[in-house]
Amino acid sequence: MERALSLGQEALWFLNRVAPDSAAYNVVYAVRVHGALNVPVLAEAVESTVDRHDVLRSVFTEREGVPKRLISEARLLALDVRDVGDQTESALAALVRAEASRPFDLPAGAPARLVLLRRTPDDSVLVFAAHHLALDLPSQVLVLHDLFEAYRASLAGSAVNWKPLRSTYDDFVAAERRLLDSPRADELAGYWKEVCAGAGTTLSLPTDRPRPARQRLKGASHVFQMPFDIVDKLTPASRTVRTTPARYLIGVFQALLHRYTGQSDFLTGCAAASTMGLNREGVAGYFVNTIPLRARYGPEWTLRDVVHETGRQLREGVARADYPSVLLQRNLAPSGAPGLFPVLVSLISARRGAELLSLAAGGHGAEMDHAGLRLSAFDVPQQEGQFDVTLELIRDSTAIRCALKYDTDLFDEATIHRLAEHYQAFVRAAGENPDRLVTRVPLVDDEEKARLLAFATGQSARPWPESGPQQGEW
Repeated sequence: MERALSLGQEALWFLNRVAPDSAAYNVVYAVRVHGALNVPVLAEAVESTVDRHDVLRSVFTEREGVPKRLISEARLLALDVRDVGDQTESALAALVRAEASRPFDLPAGAPARLVLLRRTPDDSVLVFAAHHLALDLPSQVLVLHDLFEAYRASLAGSAVNWKPLRSTYDDFVAAERRLLDSPRADELAGYWKEVCAGAGTTLSLPTDRPRPARQRLKGASHVFQMPFDIVDKLTPASRTVRTTPARYLIGVFQALLHRYTGQSDFLTGCAAASTMGLNREGVAGYFVNTIPLRARYGPEWTLRDVVHETGRQLREGVARADYPSVLLQRNLAPSGAPGLFPVLVSLISARRGAELLSLAAGGHGAEMDHAGLRLSAFDVPQQEGQFDVTLELIRDSTAIRCALKYDTDLFDEATIHRLAEHYQAFVRAAGENPDRLVTRVPLVDDEEKARLLAFATGQSARPWPESGPQQGEW
């Protein structure tokens, strides 16, 4: 069966054709399973889950130059079980990273894989990798949730009690086409054109090396947990400035970008979700739609002003997030520019009942019981080098996992490590005094100030440590 793609999928398809050996658009969720795991039952659960979600039985190809999705009646995805032996933690992490970085041959097979790395009979890591044009992170978590529910039901000798799907991804694609053929498309295009008109599409972030002539999609990540004192105060702090925790965190990051660059008018991207008014409950696919946020700051702007303005833009922008961002890039980006914005922010909040997202928010080693299994989070680097910098936040009521992903052609790890420290300092400063001027928030703590003073007076050869935390410490 041949199906049309959404515009977002088409864009990812063409990026894949330009760099088919790149894993920059792989999305990966890895989870450690503690205790005995019935592998034959898990394999049966995979089969049931593949039958439920047709994207897992799809290949992506072209027909007369037009990308298409072909749904196969055969199961293209099966559980891949590998006995890896009693590996050290670092060796096991390397095996997981290898699976995460293996590219997909989209025309030849399934756009996803499920690999069980068995270290011992009571210790395994389940790695679920997919190409982004097939699944976004919430959809990936949805598929895993269905898989574990099928596993629990099979162990109990009963049929899995999934809710019937009320729509399909094809319904989403059809709704997008209807929108683009309607008068509302012109209204939405006009709104976004006004938002972006005259805004800067570059950010003068201090890089460690000159920008290469061609983006290579090579990157790395600095992952950290937001300190608990910040998480505990986040909701009351956001209420103080009459916004939500998500909008608060994004606004503070924009304020930090302003301080880093000195630019008072620029665009950043914010990953949102398009719904097209459909009931998407239980439907897996690619629903991401990136909306531009415009930052325009005056010299007397406070943190409260910045967060309030960011919240206003997000309220208005999310209500118009159905307009495909691909068209914004195509129609509004300056000629020769790689896009509308070099920095992206992505924030996913785990709602009640979203246990696997809550597990991810807890970061590496966080544990929970789910579907009769003892699970713990297993961080793995992914989706790196797509932008100059990407801030990814996954939060629930008790934890926020943060990842700063960056282009390694531009930045060293120590630079991004400092950016992470400065972001935490800005979030804490906004909570303590939202009426502080953005220009007056200190970027250095006492230790950093001492290093700078020692360097300036010749008492130290270097103002910074030789290196930041080592890549791979997950």
